[in-house]
Amino acid sequence: MTDRILEIGSAGLETADQRVRKMMDNMVGSQVPGYRKSEAVIRGFPLELEEATNKISPVKPQVEGTHYSTESGALVKTNNKLDVALGSEGYFVVTGPWGEGYTRDGRFRLDKDGRLITVAGNLPVLGKMGPIVVTPGADVEFTQDGAIKIDGAVVDQLKVVKPETKETMDSLNGSLFKKKDSTSVMTEVETPRLIQGYVESSNANIVDQYMEMIQVERMTSVMSKVIQNRDANLSRAMELGRPTQ
Repeated sequence: MTDRILEIGSAGLETADQRVRKMMDNMVGSQVPGYRKSEAVIRGFPLELEEATNKISPVKPQVEGTHYSTESGALVKTNNKLDVALGSEGYFVVTGPWGEGYTRDGRFRLDKDGRLITVAGNLPVLGKMGPIVVTPGADVEFTQDGAIKIDGAVVDQLKVVKPETKETMDSLNGSLFKKKDSTSVMTEVETPRLIQGYVESSNANIVDQYMEMIQVERMTSVMSKVIQNRDANLSRAMELGRPTQ
């Protein structure tokens, strides 16, 4: 028969490892514009340990999913006319091999055919009327409400959407998302606020992630000691239970 506390302690170490992996991803993503900080959603180890000790429940701590923070990152001025930051909720819409993608990374550029594409991944950016194409050498302006002006004339409007629920999207790399499935619904943001010449930085802070990693390491140390003490106590109990010669 498996010992509950040993089983839960081992599971706690496994989930702690997954939390650390998320933190490492966030440290890398802290330098990526539009990156959304992610956290592993885990049922707390102390609660499970208490329930096991009191013989209430044998449930092990486990990762139940991933939460992506929707908190906005700081705005960074670039003075690049093709860079755009979102000062409101929502995501820019791009097209990829899987279909539509969604990002807050507003670093854009023009390809050789004049299409507006993302700097990261070279994905076409969508307006309300489809892919955005700019005449070579033309002046490009993005107004605060998302209108796209070419040499002063409005030709389209950047498409900005938001998920109906938090569970609507899956992450591709932390800064680019897609619909979770065909039933997922994205709704258009009616009054987006755009800021030309800026990009939104990552909402993951490398210092915060480092401090959180230290806390997880301390919790891991506690879990390891629980396992060691429990194993030692079980070994002593087995020794006491053996018949003497």
